[in-house]
Amino acid sequence: MLIAKELNFSYGKKSILENVNFTAEKGQIISLIGPNGSGKSTLLRCLCGLIPVKKNTVFLFDSSIETLGAKEVSRRVAFLPQSHERLQGVTVYELVSMGRAPYHHSGWVNTREDKYKITWAIKYMQIGHLAHRLVENLSGGERQRVWIAMVLAQDTPIILLDEPVTYMDMKYQCDLLTIIKDLKNNFQKTIITVFHEINHAIEVSDFVYLLKDGCVYNSGVTDEVITEQAIKNVYGVCAHICKFKKHYRNVVVPVGVHEDFLGTPKII
Repeated sequence: MLIAKELNFSYGKKSILENVNFTAEKGQIISLIGPNGSGKSTLLRCLCGLIPVKKNTVFLFDSSIETLGAKEVSRRVAFLPQSHERLQGVTVYELVSMGRAPYHHSGWVNTREDKYKITWAIKYMQIGHLAHRLVENLSGGERQRVWIAMVLAQDTPIILLDEPVTYMDMKYQCDLLTIIKDLKNNFQKTIITVFHEINHAIEVSDFVYLLKDGCVYNSGVTDEVITEQAIKNVYGVCAHICKFKKHYRNVVVPVGVHEDFLGTPKII
C-alpha cells in the first residue's frame, strides 16, 4: 500500500533521513520510535507527500506519489500532525467537517455521505457532547480527540498519526490505543504512528521501525526490535525489558535516577 525506497531528505546541508526503506501493508499498525531528532515526523510527512522527495522514492498504491494530485493523495492518506493550527470561532462539528475537504469539488456544502462520515467520526470518538462547542474553548486533550475525529471523517485506508496521545491523560491515552487497534481489526485501516512512549508502541504494533540519526536502526516485530541493548544504543538510556504475571506483553522500565548506568542500586 505504502512504500519508501532509499528515501533521503535534507534541510539545506543538514541530513534528516538517510536511505530509509519502509513498507506498510493493509491492516497493519506500524509504530515509528526513536529519540527526538531521529527523523520520525519528517518520515511521516514524506510518506504523505507534504514534503517533496526524489522521484520514484515513495509509492502509494503502486503509484509514485509525485504523480498523484493533492486531493487524490488525501483520499488515500490522512495525516494528523504533532501540532495544530489555532482556530478561532470554529465549532467541533465544523472542524470535523473539514476532514471531508478532499471529496469536495467546490464550496463547503456537505453531501449526505459527508454528513454520515462526520456524524460517525464524532460518535466514534465520543465527542457528541462537544459538537457545538468552540474548539478554542476545549482542553488540550479534548482538542486532540476532535482533530482525530476530523482525520477519521476523511475516511482513508491509511492514517498517519504523529504523537497522537499528546495532551491526553492516562484514561484517554488507553482509550486511543484501543481505538487504534479497533480501526485495524474492524475497519482494516493501515495506521502508521509516532510514539515517544515505547510501551505504547509495544501495546499496539504489528511492526516497529526504530530510528536513530535519520536511519532505520532496526525494524521488525516488537520483541525483536525493542531490546535492552537497542534502547541503550539508540536512546543512551539503560532500561529493563520486564515480563509480569498475567500480562501479555513486555514492559520497558527505565533504570531509576538513583541507579547507575548498569542498573545497580545506589545507596544515597
